[in-house]
Amino acid sequence: MTITAITQSLSTFRFATYQLPILGGTSPEQCLGMYLWNKQLASAFLPVLQIVEISLRNAIYQSYVDAQEKIIESTYPEHSWATRKEFAKSWFISAFTEQNNREAYRSIEGAKAQLGREGKLLTPENIIAKLTFGFWVSMVRKDFDVQRASYLTLWPNLRGKVFPNALVPSSGVPMSINSIGNELKEINKIRNRLSHHEPLWRNKKAYQVEDIINKVIDHYDRCLKVINWINPSNMKLLELIDNNRKMAELCSLHALWKNKQLPTGLPSLPMNSEWAKGVFLDASHVGQVINIISTTAILIKSEKDKKVFHCIESDVEGTMQSYSLGTHVRFYPEPTTLSYPNAKKVVKL
Repeated sequence: MTITAITQSLSTFRFATYQLPILGGTSPEQCLGMYLWNKQLASAFLPVLQIVEISLRNAIYQSYVDAQEKIIESTYPEHSWATRKEFAKSWFISAFTEQNNREAYRSIEGAKAQLGREGKLLTPENIIAKLTFGFWVSMVRKDFDVQRASYLTLWPNLRGKVFPNALVPSSGVPMSINSIGNELKEINKIRNRLSHHEPLWRNKKAYQVEDIINKVIDHYDRCLKVINWINPSNMKLLELIDNNRKMAELCSLHALWKNKQLPTGLPSLPMNSEWAKGVFLDASHVGQVINIISTTAILIKSEKDKKVFHCIESDVEGTMQSYSLGTHVRFYPEPTTLSYPNAKKVVKL
């Protein structure tokens, strides 16, 4: 396997991005090394982007629901609260129509269609899970301000709930919703760039390689800043998996240099086409037959978890008649909605 074969499979056009003079790649091997550096950056970006996305959508959704529930309890008779609160959970679905916001409406309809194909219920929770980060980012703008919105009002009523720590550093006053939205738009660009396998470090104004690395640092720091605006406790999740340290190590001249050297010995590396064989865990159970239900079914008790499993003739090696009480067997468990889980691929020991 040669460098040429790899670069061709990755797309010569995309690979050309890593041949920019500012990156200092003087050979195909070094350019491939920078490609690998970008892949490692993308891997470190995923957790922080996921936390931003989940934090934002849950904060917007739940803050609106909580606000509506307070209005319901202060406005309507108690006997109607449950019904009205249930309807309030679907606020983001009922708010958008093809007339008032075609893009948001089509995003929701697309989510519904996807759930339909998967045979899942059209619950608010399931629909939310299918909506993109961009859907929620699009709500963080002054169009949904109390003075402007005609069909959905979010700001500034919910700003303190969704972004409690988004404050102007110099004055300590709450940031404008447009300023917050602009930061989120930049994060969405990075998310889209990552999903399309594009370089995360692209910077038209870069004069030197330090500028490129600093651009990556700026992108990552923006994500941390937004997480802190919404819920600072979520920052600890990144510390638990050591993500900030990993990103800091990657954002260095040494890391870039090191990755440039990686492909040098590529031709001599073995190609492992049977990787899974040495990694798969043994999921089998050992047990013994404890009951002969009929000529076509037996019960087996596992030595591993002490549970009883049901086995039918089509899942045993040989004939069912050759299995008697006390026969030791190996099998693979499978869940079921019946009284006993199933025993599959049963063989005698």
